[in-house]
Formats: sequence, C-alpha cells, structure tokens
Amino acid sequence: MTRVRGIEALVETLSVMVFISVLLVIVIPRFYSSSRDIKETALRIELSNLRGAINFFAMLEKRLPASLAELAEKKAVISKRDVEGRDYKVVFEGRFVEAMTEDAGGRITDTFGNPYVYDPKTGRVASTTKGYEGW
Repeated sequence: MTRVRGIEALVETLSVMVFISVLLVIVIPRFYSSSRDIKETALRIELSNLRGAINFFAMLEKRLPASLAELAEKKAVISKRDVEGRDYKVVFEGRFVEAMTEDAGGRITDTFGNPYVYDPKTGRVASTTKGYEGW
C-alpha cells in the first residue's frame, strides 16, 4: 500500500511540474513580447517628440540645437506684437523637451537605456539600440 501511495505522489508531482512547465512556456514569451512591444511604442513616441522639439527649436531659434541637452535646458521664447504694434514675449514654463531619462554621463537615453545619437549639422536623432538605429 505504501508503494502505491509513493507512486501516486510521484505521478502527482510530475503532473504538477508538467503543468507549471507548460504555463511557463506559454506565459513567459507572451510577457517578453508584450514588454518589448511597449518599449518599441515608447521609443516611437520619444523619437517623434524629440524630432518635433528639434523642428520647433529650429523655427524659433533659426538654427539647430547644438545637442539634445540644449533642448532639455533651454526655454522657448516667442516674440509677438499686440494689436497696437507693441512687442511682447511669451515665455513657456516648459522646456523644448521635458523629463527625458538620462544615463550617468548626462546623455538622454531611449526606452531600452541606450543613449540617443544626435547630429547637430542635420538635426537627425536616432536610437543607438541594436535593431532600432534606423527608426
């Protein structure tokens, strides 16, 4: 009788292990894929925001920013004329780029933790994460 119970316990243990293994095989890849999809979406949004900020900076300053750090540091100032022809300035409280993640060296990083590369001559910004350089 104890031998039969031992075999039953072994079969139950193996069944549970197989069940857990199947769950892990199904759940982990889906979780990893979902996490990657979220990071890719965030990267697209960040690149779009950076490119828009570079364009906005170029329109206001009549030049491209020297670095991405300049986008994060400088405030936008717009000169306007009122209806009587007087000049006045509107100062936005925010910067061209808000709340970007930085690495220990102060470089703005993408959602994968790698720094962006910026060409101040062309205004091109891109990720340095392998596989996403051409985005």
